[in-house]
Amino acid sequence: MSTPNARLGGPYVRVAEPRDYPEAIRVLTRAFSRDPSMNWFGGVKQMVPAYKDQHNYDTHTGYTKRTLRNLHTFQSILVRSAILQGGFLTLAIVPDGDSERIAGVTIWLKPGQSWDFPLSVSLRAGGLKVLRGWGLNGLKRLTLEFTPTVNRSLDKSFKLRSLDRLDSWHLLSTVVDPAHEGKGLCSLMVKDGFTRASRTGKPIHLEATTPRSRDIYAHFGFEIDEEHRFGKGSVDNNGIAAKGEAATGYPEWVMTKWNYS
Repeated sequence: MSTPNARLGGPYVRVAEPRDYPEAIRVLTRAFSRDPSMNWFGGVKQMVPAYKDQHNYDTHTGYTKRTLRNLHTFQSILVRSAILQGGFLTLAIVPDGDSERIAGVTIWLKPGQSWDFPLSVSLRAGGLKVLRGWGLNGLKRLTLEFTPTVNRSLDKSFKLRSLDRLDSWHLLSTVVDPAHEGKGLCSLMVKDGFTRASRTGKPIHLEATTPRSRDIYAHFGFEIDEEHRFGKGSVDNNGIAAKGEAATGYPEWVMTKWNYS
């Protein structure tokens, strides 16, 4: 299924096919290259330079290149794990001369599917590569700190409404390639997702890791369930390794869209 714009020659949204996954992973990597949560998971010590029009990791050297490679590995495993769980990706497609380009990506898990992936799924998706890139600390932050904290917040919010958090959609990622920001692609993808999810009438939950993304999701009707601050004492507001007063940790918001009216 794709949005009506596909027939008009403008940007449109469609479900990703396996042949799309490599480029979708590259878009996810570019979009998350300066994200606080990814910086924290990866133990990043210096912010990756902004490279809005940069599509080739190999032009970077040294520490920046390693940081991006490790992030690419994580995004690859996340995509594969989601697909193995029965989830799917949607893509924002934009015209590019006589061809088209993937300019945005969402990762969705359907009701009944959890991002707390079973070990068997993580291993099949290549999860050990994350351990090699991010080390034990990165794996611990992701699996023993971040995920359980988010799940507890969701359990609490859903129980207040006599609902099961697993009986909901999880919008795992929504990104627009930095080179295509400001063109309405995020709105196009989110509205496409609402069309799919609203047929079930079930809530959608997500995690916002920047004030900007929090405000965008609030605009689309997501409510804040709880705010957390991860990495206190070890990272700054951008998730970059820090000490002393600068080590404030970074904020993260668990959010849910409860209805579609």
